[in-house]
Amino acid sequence: MRKTFIFVVRDRVVGLLPRTYLMFFNKMRPKTTFVTYIILAILTFMTIGCGVTGSNPAPNSQLEMASTFKVAMTLPDAIDDGSWSQSGYQGLKSIEKQLGAKIAYTEKTDDLSDVEVTNVFRQYAKEGFDLIIGHGGQFVSAAEIAAREFPRTKFAVLGTFPGNNRNLAALSFRSGEIGYLTGVIAALKTKTNKVSFIGGVDYPHIKEGAILFERGAKATKPDITVIAEWVGNWTDTEKCQKIVEKHIKSGVDVISNNADPGCLPLHQLAKKHGIYTIGWIQDLYQLAPGTVLTSAIQDSPGLLLQAATLVREGRWEGKQYKFGLREKVQKLAPFRGSLTPEQEAIANKIKEDIVTGKIDVSP
Repeated sequence: MRKTFIFVVRDRVVGLLPRTYLMFFNKMRPKTTFVTYIILAILTFMTIGCGVTGSNPAPNSQLEMASTFKVAMTLPDAIDDGSWSQSGYQGLKSIEKQLGAKIAYTEKTDDLSDVEVTNVFRQYAKEGFDLIIGHGGQFVSAAEIAAREFPRTKFAVLGTFPGNNRNLAALSFRSGEIGYLTGVIAALKTKTNKVSFIGGVDYPHIKEGAILFERGAKATKPDITVIAEWVGNWTDTEKCQKIVEKHIKSGVDVISNNADPGCLPLHQLAKKHGIYTIGWIQDLYQLAPGTVLTSAIQDSPGLLLQAATLVREGRWEGKQYKFGLREKVQKLAPFRGSLTPEQEAIANKIKEDIVTGKIDVSP
């Protein structure tokens, strides 16, 4: 153990010095001058600094910074809805884990008025959150108002929106990519030559998926009939069931569904009638094995983590950000034998052509 002694200059304790330093200056004591005192003081503080570094390493500066990063989210439904809101919550937890952020959320905001939702955004901004995310296109209005009132806070909505060129941006999947692919798969699988797409609300990015679903199906079978219908919300199970039954009666034998959680029961209904379905957002195979051909998986956690990282690194811009197959935030769930090897090869080739730009999937 290093021995140290109290060092006193003109009756004042300046600090601690190692014994070797003290012996050196004792020899020079007859010649001690004001300059010597200055040197002693400098060496003292150097010694103290070295002693602290040796025994208590300085905390990692990145972790210190991360602990001050705060991200909040508003979610339209419950965090365990098995669909869109759950994927958003998983993204928030990923931000907490990967970036060390402090997180907060408000769920079931579909039950709130527009004014109440706006106030949720305001409250998070007042509490000093760095990034406030509205998990859906329905939050654009509230985010715009809050972004104007809190120009130093960063805001994001998931959907198609140009941003405000300052502190409000939009995050979106290139839904057309996966829409086109699922249209191809539906066309490959149909026996009645009639398929359909059921959506919740026709937000631009959801509508993009529907448009490209039809385009992919018709590129595969030009004479195919494609029906697209909207529930008008995300929770009306009864209305969704009526739409599904109507489509089945008309001869549809493959339904692509992007209207969850309200339409989650349609997979069992389709199984009962011996037709096929395609899920969206998450892998829904377990809901009806043998009926769900595949799912258009959109990795909200991955998308949200990329966005939070941009904010964390100071690279956030108030614009539309789009991510897709190339960024590995969306993909098809495994086919699990639902397609023949030849059909699967066609689907994989189409995917490759979309990524390389050989197939235009712009809406």
